[in-house]
Amino acid sequence: EYLCHVYVRSDGLAGVVIADNEYPQRVCFTLLDKVLEEFSRQVSRIDWPSGSPGTISYTALDGYLSKYQVQPPPR
Repeated sequence: EYLCHVYVRSDGLAGVVIADNEYPQRVCFTLLDKVLEEFSRQVSRIDWPSGSPGTISYTALDGYLSKYQVQPPPR
């Protein structure tokens, strides 16, 4: 029922989207590309390996997830 979409960039930064099989694959990778690009601009590369939610603040993720979330049709 679900697919795991993984994108690993050449700089070692990676992201994962888990979506149902009806969610378009291209959209998953567009989301991953945008999130990883913005994250890499906002967070110093030196913090990537040792960072945690307690030490890295990346608030844009919630906005991206909300924007790319597909709402089911009304019944």
